[in-house]
Amino acid sequence: MEALKLILIFAAIVIALRRNVSIGVTLFGAGLLTAVIYWLPVDQLLEGYRDLLTSRRFLSLTGVIVSITVLGNLLKESGYLGRLTKACQGLRGGSRTAAIMMPALVGLMPMPAGSYLSAPLVNSVLDHDKHSPHFRCAVNYWFRHMVEFSWPVYPGLILTEAITGMPIATVSLLQFPMTVIMFILGLIFLARHIDTSGTNRQRLWSSIVGIAGAIWPVVLAIALYGILKIELFLAMVVSLILVMIVTRSPRSALFLALRKGLSPKLVFLVFGILSFQMVLELTGSIESIPRLAEAYNLPESIVIILVCFTAGLLTGMVAAYVGLGYTLLAGLLYQPVLNPANILLAYLSGFIGMMLSPTHLCLIVTNEYFGSDLSKVYKVLAIPVLLLGVFGFLLYISGYGSLIG
Repeated sequence: MEALKLILIFAAIVIALRRNVSIGVTLFGAGLLTAVIYWLPVDQLLEGYRDLLTSRRFLSLTGVIVSITVLGNLLKESGYLGRLTKACQGLRGGSRTAAIMMPALVGLMPMPAGSYLSAPLVNSVLDHDKHSPHFRCAVNYWFRHMVEFSWPVYPGLILTEAITGMPIATVSLLQFPMTVIMFILGLIFLARHIDTSGTNRQRLWSSIVGIAGAIWPVVLAIALYGILKIELFLAMVVSLILVMIVTRSPRSALFLALRKGLSPKLVFLVFGILSFQMVLELTGSIESIPRLAEAYNLPESIVIILVCFTAGLLTGMVAAYVGLGYTLLAGLLYQPVLNPANILLAYLSGFIGMMLSPTHLCLIVTNEYFGSDLSKVYKVLAIPVLLLGVFGFLLYISGYGSLIG
């Protein structure tokens, strides 16, 4: 009976996602369905929603996500990406260095469809006669996402802290080896095919100064949060205000950034994730998957991989596989005790699903920009993605997670 309930809930989530229902609405609806299936009293459910909406956790998380989105869009509208392009093109190593650095540095500025912003930069430094559209697409896509494992301002890490209680700094440290592994795989399978010609021979120091001048707002926010222990939301607000002062951003740029950041859909995404978790906790169903895994002798690792990989593949969103997968797998990840190794495996599994997802916005818009054949892009990415999973799993079974925890 327990298994049937979980299958029904998961099936409803899959159907909603395949019909393009937003993640926030899907998870909110999944919470309501769970409440009905487990006969949760209405007054207890409503009290849970009230407590959630007024909780510091919900308000803080919403503020962080919104402020990061606003800052990312303001940096785009204020010309910071143009400065970044100019600085990267002057680095030694020519086209190879520029093709790696530009999407990676754009990746430090979290924003929706960020790969689309770095696509023109990569396209401008790679020789079209030597490199096919699907290769250029794969290079841009791969290096743009390698920082998502460990860069503290990414929603995946922020949501991991909010759901599991593991501090962002610890999450970043736990998952940093995956960023390194992804970088090395990118060098071996992608960057080595790019020559080192076609760059301006300016001084290295000039390029470093230019790069620092483009990414300082994000670095400042992280420094305020990590070193001075200021709340991440306040750190992002300070950085946002300084950007407006320094750049004297026109009102049109500010209003556009605010409009995108203050999206009701974004706020409801946070509410949907946290409300689903709240209902699972109230009904006690949060322990269902561990009990079933034990009853059917299923290894924890297999359950984690299947749930998170499926969530990532279906949605193409880090917020979805963290919000959905981590909540369903609470008994294996953070309840009754925190399990860093399982959290690492969960993030890795969801990430691989997301990277291969045909619904991933970055992949869709990047493929569209380069006019590439998506099946050929997958062929270029297949071996690096497979090896990312293999090396990540080896890291998982090595006991590395217990060292961090």
